[in-house]
Amino acid sequence: MTRTGRVPRLLAHTGEPRAALSPADAARLGVADGDLVRIESVHAGTVVRATIDAGQRVGELFLPMHWTDEFCSAGPAGRLVNAALDPISGQPELKLTAVRAEAVPVAWRGLLLHRAAVRPQGVAYWSRVPLSNGHAFELVGSDALPAGPALTRFVEGLLHPPAGAEWLQLTDAGRGLLRVAILVDGRLEACLFLAAGDGAQLPPRDALAALLGDRVKDEARPSLLSGRAPGGSGAPGVKSAGRTVCACFSVGLLTIREAIVANRLTSAEEIGACLKAGTNCGSCIPELKEILRDVHASA
Repeated sequence: MTRTGRVPRLLAHTGEPRAALSPADAARLGVADGDLVRIESVHAGTVVRATIDAGQRVGELFLPMHWTDEFCSAGPAGRLVNAALDPISGQPELKLTAVRAEAVPVAWRGLLLHRAAVRPQGVAYWSRVPLSNGHAFELVGSDALPAGPALTRFVEGLLHPPAGAEWLQLTDAGRGLLRVAILVDGRLEACLFLAAGDGAQLPPRDALAALLGDRVKDEARPSLLSGRAPGGSGAPGVKSAGRTVCACFSVGLLTIREAIVANRLTSAEEIGACLKAGTNCGSCIPELKEILRDVHASA
């Protein structure tokens, strides 16, 4: 993450650290895939998003070590582990630390797009992925959104709006929605979308992210608050490739699943021949095999 963390294409594959839990442990904790989980050791604690992994051993969890405070609120996993070093090699004791895990309640989820690498404040969890023209943040809150002047202060803590910025806002308390766009000299500096519950009402990211830094015409402003790019881009009916699985060839999860079903693919090699996924660095091959198992199990 000292160099590759600045390359948007590489972070399209995995944009945040995730704690891998076995299905049995996840069920015992009441944690679903993508939920927040609090991990605590005698050394420190953190909150991170969970991944349900059938290959993870029961009674253990795995958390990648290379993430930093620059990309997510979870911070370095090294804070959780024993600082003891092997006396000969100097290798730290990274792989054997007792922890306690528990589910974290989720009250709302959010999407923040910003030209600057801000640090959102007042949320249970955030993660940042660099884009070619700015940054995309995923936000999760465990407490209900505030109301009145407290809501304004809360939004300012997320957006860090520049002095003199123009502020567009739409609030629907009944549906638990908040949408804000920040313009500087008529150009889109940032936009924020918050939705109660599972975040199903959040807009797709990419179409709106492409507008960061662009001048927004008066007639296009309602489109921003509706969660759609002017001209209909990002509207319902636009097909998504899903989360990127193969960063080398930018192949998404939904594309892979559809290809498996449509072409009756049965191996990672066949996926590679069809989509090129997994044919360069090969780091996504284990995930391709897991997607195959999942698709065939649900057929």
